[in-house]
Amino acid sequence: MRTTRLLNIFFLLAFLLVGAFAGSYAYQRYEKLEAARSEEALASERLALLQKKTESRRTSLDRLNRDPEYVERIIRQKLNYAKEGEVVFKFEYSDR
Repeated sequence: MRTTRLLNIFFLLAFLLVGAFAGSYAYQRYEKLEAARSEEALASERLALLQKKTESRRTSLDRLNRDPEYVERIIRQKLNYAKEGEVVFKFEYSDR
């Protein structure tokens, strides 16, 4: 009777030890899975932003290739060019 009881306690402790080890391993894997999911979400957001920028740039490039008025407006805005006889005024603001 005594040996049966000791054997039952031994197997119970062994079972609990194996269960604790398995639970610890499963929890570590779960944490890695959650980290991977958050990285995937960030990557998806970044991809969506980059796709939006790419589409905007493609639209702009298409307009630069096809719309002379758009080209003229961009040249005036970005490069500060003016037509002959026009005067360009630049205003600089200070933060004082």
